[in-house]
Amino acid sequence: MNTKDTLRTFEEVAGYYIAELDNYSPEKFRSKPSEEEWSLSQLYNHLIMAAFHMQIKAIEDCELGRCSVLDGEKTEVGAAVFAAGAFPPIQIKVPAKPGYTPDYSTDKQEIKERMLQVIEEMRSVEQRLASIPPDRKIEHPAFGCLNAVEWFQLVPMHFAHHLRQKEKLEAL
Repeated sequence: MNTKDTLRTFEEVAGYYIAELDNYSPEKFRSKPSEEEWSLSQLYNHLIMAAFHMQIKAIEDCELGRCSVLDGEKTEVGAAVFAAGAFPPIQIKVPAKPGYTPDYSTDKQEIKERMLQVIEEMRSVEQRLASIPPDRKIEHPAFGCLNAVEWFQLVPMHFAHHLRQKEKLEAL
């Protein structure tokens, strides 16, 4: 998939998340099914935070030459994820500690504005990707060494991965 197709895929899935905001009452949006599970608000915040503070940041680090490795390899898991073009359909638990647990008090309008900012930033990044050398890589904690285009591809894969969690939370 080329970067323009990746961007289109991302815009579709992000647009879907934005449109779905209208379906939630403020209470439903912030309601946590249990102490261990996230609310819809936390899920949305997680997607935004990961896009800005991990994925897009890694692309910018590749662009600026602040690479953790030059031409390193993906892990077995990373190679499988990129070969499939999707995360495996499993639940991934992140540590329940500050920095990993997203805020759940954010209102829907703020989430919508931040999601639109992610879309705009992805459009901007896509235009610069061709100029970033592919041997500049940043290490992902599970997937290994990824270049800027792979980090870019990770954004829509991550959003799509959380659709099952979103549907589960809506059903509660």
